[in-house]
Amino acid sequence: MAALIRNWLSKLRASKLSTRIGVLFAGAFVLPWFAYAWLTATERAEQLAKTEQNLASLAAAFGEHATTLMRFGIAVPTGDTVAGSRGEDELKAYRGSLNVPGVTFSLRRIGPASPGGEGPDATPDPMPKSSDTNGIVSVEVDRPAAGIAAAAAMSKAEALKEWQARANTAFVALLLRSLFLAGVGVFVVKQLRGREAMETELRVAKEAAESASHAKSEFLAHMSHELRTPLNAIIGFSEIIKHQKFGPGSERYPLYAGDILSSGTHLLGLINDILNLSKLEAGRFVLHEEDVDLQALVDSCLKVLSTQASAGKIELSAALDAGRRWIRADERRLRQVLLNLLSNAVKFTPEGGQVRVSSVARNGGLAISVSDTGSGMAPEDIPNAMTPFGQIDSKIRRKLEGTGLGLPLAKQLVELHGATFSIESKLGAGTTVTFVLPPERIIAPPAKS
Repeated sequence: MAALIRNWLSKLRASKLSTRIGVLFAGAFVLPWFAYAWLTATERAEQLAKTEQNLASLAAAFGEHATTLMRFGIAVPTGDTVAGSRGEDELKAYRGSLNVPGVTFSLRRIGPASPGGEGPDATPDPMPKSSDTNGIVSVEVDRPAAGIAAAAAMSKAEALKEWQARANTAFVALLLRSLFLAGVGVFVVKQLRGREAMETELRVAKEAAESASHAKSEFLAHMSHELRTPLNAIIGFSEIIKHQKFGPGSERYPLYAGDILSSGTHLLGLINDILNLSKLEAGRFVLHEEDVDLQALVDSCLKVLSTQASAGKIELSAALDAGRRWIRADERRLRQVLLNLLSNAVKFTPEGGQVRVSSVARNGGLAISVSDTGSGMAPEDIPNAMTPFGQIDSKIRRKLEGTGLGLPLAKQLVELHGATFSIESKLGAGTTVTFVLPPERIIAPPAKS
């Protein structure tokens, strides 16, 4: 029991302030009612005991008076005998002199009177006998010397009238106190919970801001390398060409010009990703919609990545729903989404792996998936991968280039089309990225002219 109490107290100490205050108010509300119930029940028992004592005294006095009348030869009514008018008048007058309204008296014969010279009241009275039946409290006192028993009785309601009045007054006072206490308790706990909720929101916002700041710091540190690499190549090759370090007509210059173009294109792509994401987050991105042949779009994307896939001995394939080939979308942005997803898939798929693009009807719309047999990621890492500038912290992924903008950018671009975006992945078992275009994006093929 002691261990249970200690465990409960430790949990209470670890709880929120509003919970502890609520428990205190609950205790302050409930405990007085327990005290009221206990005290009221105790006073009721004491009131009944006191009533029985008083009735015993009255019954003894009434029996003594009846015994005195019998000693003087005056007959008294005992239930089975009829007394003369004098005995009844004497008892009636005596009852009136007692002045106990609500109390009824009675006599009954219990045996013959004691013979001999002793008076009928010479034998001491036995213990009074109490009864409480049918709402009547009754006490009977035997007078064996006189052969009679005297009883005094009254209703329980009459006996408890004063107790009931005190109990009702205490109940009303306690009820008013409890209502006031409950109102104050609810107000205080509500205020505390509001304050705690605000503190929780502030803490969550602080953690989110710190996380975002940390992610951006990591992004900037990573981007410094990503941006510096093509810039160094551009500057280095340009300087070689400018100063004609290999002579005025060297065959290397066209190759270096191609390297400059490639590095500049890569640099432009990085900057475009950053700018596009900024425009999306600012809500200033506008789609330029047109009728798009999904099959042709996918084929062109696979062709762009075929060289990279071949170098890694990765198989590229597509399986599209022929009945839902035409869609209404921004072709340039949808191409950007597919290229981002396919590039990621190829990048994280080892040699001999597979990357597949598929589409299938779903709920009247079209689900387009890009799946791979690559390294995958743990389910708990998916939210981080979907955060702008966020990257999965793993040895495999750190060896590969990337800004951490591909997935967030793809998600926001497909959501601009009214599509939903989801990722299913398992560490070491590959990844499947799916976006589902709504039914209104599916159109009939344009009529041939």
